[in-house]
Amino acid sequence: MPKIDVTDEAVINAPPMDVYKAVLDMYAGVTNWWMPDCESKLRENAPTCQEGATVDLTVHTSPTKTKFSCKMTKIVEGKSIEEEFGGDYVGTGKWTFEPTNGKTKVQFRWVANPKRLLFVCVSPFVNIGKRHSEVMQKGFKALNSYLSKK
Repeated sequence: MPKIDVTDEAVINAPPMDVYKAVLDMYAGVTNWWMPDCESKLRENAPTCQEGATVDLTVHTSPTKTKFSCKMTKIVEGKSIEEEFGGDYVGTGKWTFEPTNGKTKVQFRWVANPKRLLFVCVSPFVNIGKRHSEVMQKGFKALNSYLSKK
């Protein structure tokens, strides 16, 4: 079972705090800027997306859906969000938000192993990291568009 370790990044035309808040709002289900590719719903174990909160994520990729639970393990306001995933893939993710010339360099690192039998079976033949990066790039583009309208 291959380990997936992929890092994606983009420059967003907004300050780090705005980008950070938009990501947390997406996880909490307050905004839906990443639809139709990714949807999320905050579980009732926390009033907001904070450390210890759990979010249910569904990633819509053709031809199948990927489902995760995501627990927020460490949040540094305006700087980073760390999370642990369970479900179809098990692993960790880390968002970082760095200022750069009035904009934000946002980065997401995903380290995971497939758990769902279908994904375990296809992982030797399908570049899952590349597919993840395609979804992330769509998300970054949607995030930039969402923040430019605020």
